[in-house]
Amino acid sequence: MNETLVTILAGATMLVGLVGIVVPVLPGLVLIWLGALGYGLLAGWGGSGPWLFALITLLGAAGTGAEIWVTSAGARVAGASMWSVAAGVALALFGIVFFNLVGAVIGLVVGTLVAEYYRLRDWRKAITSAGGTAAGCGVSYGVKMLLGLMMIGAWVAWVLLR
Repeated sequence: MNETLVTILAGATMLVGLVGIVVPVLPGLVLIWLGALGYGLLAGWGGSGPWLFALITLLGAAGTGAEIWVTSAGARVAGASMWSVAAGVALALFGIVFFNLVGAVIGLVVGTLVAEYYRLRDWRKAITSAGGTAAGCGVSYGVKMLLGLMMIGAWVAWVLLR
């Protein structure tokens, strides 16, 4: 396959992945990673390719982990218990299966809210905890966007170093 075409297709896949971070119907970081993998397999790895692909893989894994960690950290800072965060995650999984991404975010916040109210019997504290969960979720999108841009930057370096 023509190397220029492979480069264009890989870059386009990565841009769709970047959009997928903001519009999470698409698996954003996974698409960026798949674009880099496809580039390596079809255009060749070159001398720096394996190292830069390893970096892209680590950044993608960090982004996936950050989504969970940053969201739960926001909840914990706001006072939510780990059980409430777990309830939020469980309801988020239900929400994403039956109602797409909006359902997942609503499920995460509502699950945390209900579990915190059940635990504390105080709506104000439960709302604060749910707000921390929502804030952590928002910050996690920023972290994923930064890591996605870093992944694409590493791929651009790979293309230029070939």
